[in-house]
Amino acid sequence: MTWLTFILSLIGFGCFGFATDDHHQRLTGRRPASVAKTRWRAAAWIALAFAFGSAVVARGWAFGPVLWLGAVMLAAGIVFLALNLWPPQVHGNRE
Repeated sequence: MTWLTFILSLIGFGCFGFATDDHHQRLTGRRPASVAKTRWRAAAWIALAFAFGSAVVARGWAFGPVLWLGAVMLAAGIVFLALNLWPPQVHGNRE
């Protein structure tokens, strides 16, 4: 369950990253529609909520929130570095 908490946190922050115009365009070559951004954000919150639930199941109410906060901070840092250091995708023809 600890790994599930971490993986769901990564998914959540990855979805938050795809909800931003700049990161989405950098990785896909186009800006997301407003409906798509809302869906990405909703998916991110759902993933973080499930991550919280899995942390509480794994460690109980005493240490589950602590595990969740740690997983969320680590996932946020990894996704932040990945989104900002990953080379942009090349779209279209280059001459």
